[in-house]
Amino acid sequence: MSIYSEINKIYKRLDKGIAKFQSATGISCPPRCSVCCREWPVETTVLELFPLAREIYLRKQEDTVISAISEKEAREDPVCVLFRDLTGRGHNGPCSYYEYRPLVCRLFGFASRRNKFGRIELMTCRIIKDYKPSEVRRAEMAISQGLRLPVYQDAFMRISSIKPAIGFRRLPINEALKAAIETLYWMYPGKGPGFRSAVGSFR
Repeated sequence: MSIYSEINKIYKRLDKGIAKFQSATGISCPPRCSVCCREWPVETTVLELFPLAREIYLRKQEDTVISAISEKEAREDPVCVLFRDLTGRGHNGPCSYYEYRPLVCRLFGFASRRNKFGRIELMTCRIIKDYKPSEVRRAEMAISQGLRLPVYQDAFMRISSIKPAIGFRRLPINEALKAAIETLYWMYPGKGPGFRSAVGSFR
């Protein structure tokens, strides 16, 4: 099984778990909210971004993305290069590669963790707490009664162990994405006309 397939399999399982949890509790983000993209320093690993880097290559957007990252670095702008201004027409969300987002973006607001006593507790954000306080209380009660929600530490370890050399170190998201694009490029010999075919063959 390819690295992409392993990571995507984990992502799909997490997405199903989150959807089931949302359906059972009613917890959700406010419409078109993007505070987590704009106001918090997002960090991720190079490995988590492999599926995204692969898709960028398949869309022939690697040069555009790398250039945009360089421009952001020059301005010292830490906001993810894939973040979109919601005022633009036709945008249905702030992420231009939403389906391929890394683990931290998938689980932010919709994950659980083990506290110092080993008990599972809800991890969510202040925006969701303010937006749907009763649903958050319902979710916390449901977790205490056994309703399952992805545990962030467990999900991180499952992905990181696929390729530990690039799976554990967290970097600012733009730096990590640039490294993922470059790492993927150097993983394939030749880098000639057949490069995208080689990348695309690994599902």
